[in-house]
Amino acid sequence: MKQNMSNTTFVAYPFYIFISLLLGVIGTLGIRDLWRLGLVSVTIFLGLFLLHVGLFWSNTRLYENPRWWFFYYPAQVILIVAMVNQPFASDINLTLLGSSILCLIGESLGLFGNTLRALYLGTLLFTFMAVMLYWQVGQDQFWFALSSMLVNGGFIVLLMVMFNQQLIERQKAVELAESLESANAKLAAYNAKIESLTLQNERQRMARELHDTLAQGVAGLVLQLEAIKAHLASNRTERASAIVEQSITRARSTLAESRAAIDNLRAVPVNVADAVREQVEHFKQSTGVACDLDVSVTENQLSPEVIDHAMNILSESLTNISRHAQASKVKVEFIIQNKTLELEVRDNGKGFDVKQETKGHYGLVGMHERARLTGGQLAIESDANGTCVQFVVGGEA
Repeated sequence: MKQNMSNTTFVAYPFYIFISLLLGVIGTLGIRDLWRLGLVSVTIFLGLFLLHVGLFWSNTRLYENPRWWFFYYPAQVILIVAMVNQPFASDINLTLLGSSILCLIGESLGLFGNTLRALYLGTLLFTFMAVMLYWQVGQDQFWFALSSMLVNGGFIVLLMVMFNQQLIERQKAVELAESLESANAKLAAYNAKIESLTLQNERQRMARELHDTLAQGVAGLVLQLEAIKAHLASNRTERASAIVEQSITRARSTLAESRAAIDNLRAVPVNVADAVREQVEHFKQSTGVACDLDVSVTENQLSPEVIDHAMNILSESLTNISRHAQASKVKVEFIIQNKTLELEVRDNGKGFDVKQETKGHYGLVGMHERARLTGGQLAIESDANGTCVQFVVGGEA
């Protein structure tokens, strides 16, 4: 009997069956009292009574229409006044008055819940009952009769209020369950989106990792093959044979570097300091360039993803030095303290123009993307005296 049709169907019918039986018993007693006056009096009362109960049942279908209220409640009040003022032989009229008004109050609580509308309507109905009671019993018995109705009726009203509160809590539980279901659906959609973005980021990451090994290696092989073709066309077979040997060596080197890059795609070092030393040592052995290392890792609280991106920025920086810088000395600083990582790679090479267009140069682009993904800052400075790459994440970054 709450504020929608499903709740009305669930609660209203048992309630209206109850009030129909209650008023039916009182009406039967009233007919017995009026039987002595003849069939006309019984017929009038019976018609008024049936119309009163019929309006109760009609209200289950029409209560949501505000226009209906302006007919329903005045009509019920008029019917109650007409029934109560029948010439009963006993005080059945007082019982009928109290029961009918309490049924209307209980009905308003059932239909409108614990709302101000139900409170205002109940107050008006109770005031009407008090006026009618005063009119029926007079001043001497008014307070005694009113207190009796309050005791009996107050218990029923309290039960209705408590029942409404249970329905409210039940409705809240249903809405909470629906909200949780909706939230779970959104989380599933977000997870699918994150999975898609992760896959996309992984593809970009693989492109960054493999660019300098595959793309540049294959490009070099193409140039060497073109040179071989030119030498063969000029019958310079010895020079062509030498370039073939160089091409074979370069192809093997490119293949080895590609495999190493693929193996390192998901490799996150357990001991960061040792991994940095190993990478710098490999750089020195493969290039012969002197490299000073300052590594310090204390209370590492950074995620493996951040460490992985930092290691790749270091690797890319050293790779660029070996291939382009023509440097004779390199200085590497790798420091982690709590949630802050500072990486600096400095060389004394020929430098380059950092403002030039970097489209297609996945090395530099990849370094900037890694800095963005970690929320860190990447700064690259370069001139004729060398290049400095600085990467900071955490702390003030």
